[in-house]
Amino acid sequence: MMLLTPAPNIISPLVLVILLASPILSQDTKSTSLAGQGVAERYWDCCKPDCSWEAKAAFNQPVLTCNANNKPQSDFTLGSSCGGGDAFSCANQSPWAVNDTFSLGFSGVFITQHASDLWCCACYELTFTSGAVKGKKMVVQAHNSAFDIPTVNRFPIAVPGGNTSYANACALQYDVPSSVFGVENQGVESKSDCDDLPEPLQRGCRWRFDWFEDETSPTLDYKRITCPATLTDISGCIRADDTKFGNAGATSPAPAYSTLGAGAFLFTIVIDFLLF
Repeated sequence: MMLLTPAPNIISPLVLVILLASPILSQDTKSTSLAGQGVAERYWDCCKPDCSWEAKAAFNQPVLTCNANNKPQSDFTLGSSCGGGDAFSCANQSPWAVNDTFSLGFSGVFITQHASDLWCCACYELTFTSGAVKGKKMVVQAHNSAFDIPTVNRFPIAVPGGNTSYANACALQYDVPSSVFGVENQGVESKSDCDDLPEPLQRGCRWRFDWFEDETSPTLDYKRITCPATLTDISGCIRADDTKFGNAGATSPAPAYSTLGAGAFLFTIVIDFLLF
């Protein structure tokens, strides 16, 4: 108790510890690079995914892109279709339902305070925690990065007709009017509109209204897992660290929380303060 009563105009070491540590300890320690909470979204812009560039992460190769005819191409130096290049997203990187409560697919990813080398080609088990999809699970492989809103952990799921962008790459790839893909930040309005999409994209579009129940931004719990071959066979991309993680439904390795390093640093400061 004596230690908690500083002399006038003097901050005790213990109080100093509390003052220094409180902003850090008040942060959400449940979210880390391997597991945590986030939000799902929808997108489909037909651009070359961020993880299709070389040297984005430690992997065997980047994510495959396709040409305008949806034929895979492995020249990873090709520019993005959204910038006048010849590399488009592949239609087979669309979601599909395995059963009523489990789906597979691809996603953009952003995990706060990290860069794309953390998530490119990594797989995550998503458990939705709100909305009509609450309780459902999905395994996605990160084929893109979601840097546009860097304030929350985000998983924009690649859903044809689920959103569109100003770049008009989808109209270029499929030689159809941009209006076919709906409006920016929304996509198509109804399941029947999926019939107007190019045939390779229709199944993924219907998934949005059937399995995903037209959700826009449900919250979720995520955890890193080993990628299923079903996804890596499509993307062609396998991370060097992929085998270090459990499978879907298994317990992932315990993450090292970001407060650990800060706590050790503060502890060192306090010891020095006490001794000197």
